[in-house]
Amino acid sequence: MKLIASDYDGTLRFAEKMEQRDLEAIERWRKNGNLFVIDTGRSMESIQMEADKNGLKADYFITNNGGMVYDADQNVMASSYMDPDLAREIMDYAHTQEHMVCFVANDGYYRHRIMIHPDLEEKRYLTLEPDLTEEELRQTGKYAQIVLSFDDTESASAAAEYITDIYPELICYANRYVADVVRRDVSKANGLKMLMEKIGIGVNDVYTFGDADNDIPLIRFGVHGACVSSALPHVKENARIVCEHIAELIELIEHSEI
Repeated sequence: MKLIASDYDGTLRFAEKMEQRDLEAIERWRKNGNLFVIDTGRSMESIQMEADKNGLKADYFITNNGGMVYDADQNVMASSYMDPDLAREIMDYAHTQEHMVCFVANDGYYRHRIMIHPDLEEKRYLTLEPDLTEEELRQTGKYAQIVLSFDDTESASAAAEYITDIYPELICYANRYVADVVRRDVSKANGLKMLMEKIGIGVNDVYTFGDADNDIPLIRFGVHGACVSSALPHVKENARIVCEHIAELIELIEHSEI
C-alpha cells in the first residue's frame, strides 16, 4: 500500500472544477488499494464542498495547513489551535493593512469571514458571506487558522514574512493573495507525519504533491516530493519530481518509474 498526500488549489484544481483524467487516476489509485490524502490550507468545511462538487474521494483530509487531521467521515484524528490572545492580535493587525480585503478565521471546521476593506477586489473568498460580527468571533476563543486576504500578492508575502518574524509562536504561509497564520509547529508535513503515525505507513511508501510556498514543507518531506510544472522556480527547486498533473504522478508510480 502506498499513499499520496496532495495539495488542492493549484495542484489538483486549476479551473472551476478538476479535470476528469485526474479524478479517474485518483479513483484507480484508490481501487488498487492505495491511500489518497488531501493536504490543504482550506478548512474541512471548504474542502468538503470542493470534494462534493468534483466527485473527489479521499481517505483522509489534512486541513488548515496541517493543523487538523480528519478521516473520510470527517472524524477528528488530530487538532492544533492557536493561542486565543495571539489570534486576536492578528485580527488587530488585519485592521492596520491598507491592502487587506478581509480575514477569515476558522475553528478547525467552519470559516468566519470579517470584512476590513470591502471596497477592495477580493481574490479568494468570492462566495463566503460573513456570518458573525467581529466581536462575536473574538468571543469564540477557538482558532485553528486565520487567513489574511489581500488584493495583491506582494502585500500577502510581506504580511507572511512580518508575522513569522514578529511572533515566535506563529508561522505565516504566503499563498498568492492570502497569508495563512497557524501555530509555529503546524505545517502540511507535520500534519502528514501525525497521520502516518496513526495509520502505520512508512516514509518510503509516501508521495507528496504541491505547488506553492505553503507546500514546500510537504514537497520536501520524505523521499518522493513532487510539484506541478506550473510552480514557481523557488518551489520547484525543493522537488525531486515535476509533473503537469496528478494523473501523471500516479502513472509514474504505477509504472515504477519513481
